[in-house]
Amino acid sequence: MKPRSSHALVIALSLVPCAALATTTRFFRQATAKDFEEGEATSVMVLASGEVVAGMKATRLAIDAAFAWCGALSRDGRTAYFGTGDQGRVFKVPLAAGEAKKLAEIDSPWVTALVARPDGSLLAGSTPGGRIFIVDGKTGASRPFAKLPAEHVWALLSEGKDNKIYAATGTPGQVFVIDGKGKERLLWDSGDKHVMALASGSNGTLLAGTADQAILYRIAADGRAEALQDFEGNEIRAIARSGSATYLAVNAFDRPSDATASGGQSVKSNKPPPGPAPASGTQPRSEQVKAHAAVYRLDDDGRLEQVLALPDGYFTALLAGAGGFVYAASGAQGKVYRISPDRTAALAIDLPERQVLSLVSAGEGFLVGTGDGSAIFRVHPAGANEASYLSKVLDADGLAHWGFLDWTGSADLAFETRVGNTAKPDKSWGKWVKLQSASRQGTQGRGKVVGAQARYLQYRVALPGRSSVLRDVFTYYLPQNQRARVTEITLADAAPATSSSGAGGSTGSTPTSISTRSHSPVLKLRWKVENPDNDELIYRLWFRQEKESVWRPLGGPEPLGKPEYDWNTDSVPDGRYFIRVWASDEKVTPKDQALDFTFDSPLFLVDNSRPAIVDLRADLPRIAGRAHDAASIISQIEYSIDGNEWRPASPEDGILDETSEAFFIRLPSSLAPGPHIVTVRAWDSADNVGSARIEIQIKR
Repeated sequence: MKPRSSHALVIALSLVPCAALATTTRFFRQATAKDFEEGEATSVMVLASGEVVAGMKATRLAIDAAFAWCGALSRDGRTAYFGTGDQGRVFKVPLAAGEAKKLAEIDSPWVTALVARPDGSLLAGSTPGGRIFIVDGKTGASRPFAKLPAEHVWALLSEGKDNKIYAATGTPGQVFVIDGKGKERLLWDSGDKHVMALASGSNGTLLAGTADQAILYRIAADGRAEALQDFEGNEIRAIARSGSATYLAVNAFDRPSDATASGGQSVKSNKPPPGPAPASGTQPRSEQVKAHAAVYRLDDDGRLEQVLALPDGYFTALLAGAGGFVYAASGAQGKVYRISPDRTAALAIDLPERQVLSLVSAGEGFLVGTGDGSAIFRVHPAGANEASYLSKVLDADGLAHWGFLDWTGSADLAFETRVGNTAKPDKSWGKWVKLQSASRQGTQGRGKVVGAQARYLQYRVALPGRSSVLRDVFTYYLPQNQRARVTEITLADAAPATSSSGAGGSTGSTPTSISTRSHSPVLKLRWKVENPDNDELIYRLWFRQEKESVWRPLGGPEPLGKPEYDWNTDSVPDGRYFIRVWASDEKVTPKDQALDFTFDSPLFLVDNSRPAIVDLRADLPRIAGRAHDAASIISQIEYSIDGNEWRPASPEDGILDETSEAFFIRLPSSLAPGPHIVTVRAWDSADNVGSARIEIQIKR
C-alpha cells in the first residue's frame, strides 16, 4: 500500500468531527518539540522545530568528591581538569579515553576556579580565604601562589600575550590582575558583593558579571569599566563568547536566603550548611534552591535577546562549543541545553545526577562535572546504532484495535511497537515487534502495528546514523465501542421533595414572598450521562404513574439529541410518576454494533391542583381553619386583613409538614371596630396557591 502524503493526511484528518464517533478511527500525533519531549530520548536531541535527531551519548567517570564545581582545558587541548569540594581536589581526565584520576589535593576545602598556564601548570582558586594555588600538571605537586584580599575566588582567566591572570572574587566583588610571580594588583572594584564570571571581550577588554545586582560590565586595561546590561535577577553566573555574540547565564532566586552568593557567607567547614545559594561556595541540594533563570545573547551591536529560559531552576555554566553551538548547564535538573547560532535551543543531554556544575570543551563533545551525585561525564556525539527514541505510553482509554503507524523522516528509521493493558509497561505487555508491511515513499513511511487488542501502545525508533531524523508520527487506532450510561435524572431549578412519602418533584422550597413563588406545570427533566467514548448520543423517554405498569412514550416520535426535556404535565393527572431514559450511540455506530442503556428514575411528583382552605371560622380574637392538598404538603399559610400586608399564620402543631394542616390567626388588638375582610392563602410544595376569605365584625 502506498503511503499517503503527510500533507494530504493532515487535511483528511482535519475533517473528522471534534466529537469522537464510536466507530471512527482516531489517532495520536506527535509533531512538536513538546510532544516528543514527553518520551524518553537515548542519545538523541529534540530540536525546537520538533525534529528528533541523533544526539549525544554520556559515559560516566567516577570521582571521589562531593561535587565537581569547576573545570579547565589544558593548553594543548588533550586534558581536562576539574576542581572539586568538599575536599579541595583537582582531577585529571584525558580527552581521548581513560578514567578520571586525582591529580592534586590543595590546602582548602573548595576548588572554585581553574585555569591552565602555557607551561602545563594549573592555577586553582579556592574558598574560603581567597587563596590561589599553583599545581604541577604532571606530578600534581601544589603550593600557594597568591592570597587575595577576598573570601572567594570565583573565576580565573589567562589573557594576552604576556599570559596575565585575572581573578574574579567575592566579598568583596573585585577583579585582580596577577603577574607570573603571584603578585596581585586590584584592577577594578564592582561595588557589588561578588564578581561571578569573567570572559575576554573585544580589543583587550574583559567582561565581568556580578552578584547580587546581576550587572554586566566591560573593563578596559586601565581598570575603567562601563555597564553594558542591568538584568532582572540576582547573579550573572557565567559568560561565554561565541563568534560576535556574548552569552550570559542570569539567575533569579525566589527567596532572599537563596540570592546570589548568600550575602557573602563564607565556608567555615568542609560540610556545606543547608539552604544558601549555589553561588556562595556552599552546595545545597538542588530541590532546596527555588529559582528561575535565562540565557541571553548579546550581539556586539548591542542587541539583547533571551534564547533559553528555565521557569524552575538555575544555570551554572556556559560553554562555547564547535560549530557555533553554546551549551548551558542546569543546576537543578541535571540537563545540558544546546543553543544554536540561529537562537533555537534543544536538550543536548539529560544526566541522572541532578546538578550539572561545570563544562569543558572536548572536540565535537564536552565533559561535564556534576554534584548531588558527583561524577564526570564524557559527552560525545552518538555513534552508529546508539541513538533511539521511546515514545510515551499512548492511552486509547479502553481496549482498541491498533492500525497503521505513519511517520515522516529519514529513510533509515526502524520502528517497533508493543501493546499492553497496564498504564506502566510490565511483564504482561507484549514483546517488541517490528511494523508489518512497512513501506516508504520519499520522506514518508508507514507500517501496521502487530498485536492483540489493548488499551496502551508504545513505540520505539532507532536513529542509526548521524543524519537520521524523525519529524512526525501518526498512530491510528479504533477503540472498542463502550456503553454510555445514564446515572441520574433530576429536575432543573427545583429542590428535592419534602413530602412525607419521600416522593420527588418540583417541591420543597422554603416559604417566600409571592413575588418569588410561581407554579409551573413544566418539569425540567435533566439527566447525567457517563460517555467514555464521547459519542454523539440519542435519547428516548417514557413515563408511567406509580400504580400503573404501562410505560407511555414521552417527547414525540423523534429521538432527543440532548440530555434534557421539558415535560408539560397539564395533560396528566396529579400523582407520582417514574421516568425512563433510553440512551444509545446508534446514530454514529452500525446498528449491529450499537450499545444502549436504560435508566429508571425515582418518583417525581406531578401536582397542578390548588390547595383548599376549609372550615374557615371566626372565634374572635382568633380565626381558625384548615389548609388541605390532595398531593403535596402544605408549605406556607398567610393572611391579610383588608388587603394589607401578608403575614404568616400559625400551624396548630407548630410545623408545616402534612398535606392537611390546621392553622389559626390571632387578630391584633388594635383592629378598629367595624367590618373587616380577612383573606387566607396557602401554598403547597409544588407552588400551587389556594385562597379563601371571611368577613368579621369588630365590636366596640
